[in-house]
Amino acid sequence: MTLVAAVAGRVLRDAVGRLRAAGIATAQQDGELLLARVIGTTRLGLHLEPSRDIEGDRLAELEGLVARRVRHEPLQYLLGTDEFHGLRLALGPGVFIPRPETELLVARALAVCPAGPAAILDLCTGSGAVACALAARRPRAAVWAAELSPDAARWARRNTARLGLADRVRVVEGDLFAPVAGLVGACDLIVANPPYIPEPALGSLPEEVRAWEPWLALDGGPDGLAVVDRILADAPRFARAGGWLLLEIGDEHAAPLRARLAADSRYGEPAFHRDVSGTERVLAVPIREHR
Repeated sequence: MTLVAAVAGRVLRDAVGRLRAAGIATAQQDGELLLARVIGTTRLGLHLEPSRDIEGDRLAELEGLVARRVRHEPLQYLLGTDEFHGLRLALGPGVFIPRPETELLVARALAVCPAGPAAILDLCTGSGAVACALAARRPRAAVWAAELSPDAARWARRNTARLGLADRVRVVEGDLFAPVAGLVGACDLIVANPPYIPEPALGSLPEEVRAWEPWLALDGGPDGLAVVDRILADAPRFARAGGWLLLEIGDEHAAPLRARLAADSRYGEPAFHRDVSGTERVLAVPIREHR
């Protein structure tokens, strides 16, 4: 059935009403963003032209997007992009959505990354957000972005291409260090936002996370540290002496990680950086020995 034209203001009210009825807390914002995307304007543009006619094909497109959001599919998947550290990333089903707190990981990595030539390894790269952000701020760095999920790796490659970084960010597929065996002893910086949600807590995640985002990017094992421990075990082999390891970590992970690092002579004194909520969210630790 072909839908006839309708007025933007009424269309928006109907969309927002459906989203509210579905329990979407950000219904007004989401409705505005979806309608603005469909008709090629901005949220401000919608308010400046509330009497604008929306053609039938655009109404059908909006109907499809609202129906998906009603099922709690993440807004970023519907819009197809999101901003991270000043970069516009392509996102969609099959890839973890970068969170604002991961920008702290990028900031702390930049604080210790050489300004000149550098070799950077980004593990669990997902969409390539961290790898691309570091490459954009360090134009003389070579970056390897490792990802286990083929679906996520495709999104990472899409982002390196669309941001003009494919010549310096190499996306490789495999489990942690496995696809970068040639980097033993070569990395100035190893960074990762690994899965760190403890397995017992996965079921309590918001519906749009647990039902839509890839489980592989969330599940950190019984205590949330299964992948982190594997990174800690192998990172010194791949780093230059004097290099750095930086990890985003879970809410209760700072204390056990302090104990693990204190018992490992390959690492120096760790620093734990707090996010805006006051949680120790990013671990930065120098690597004393390459072995």
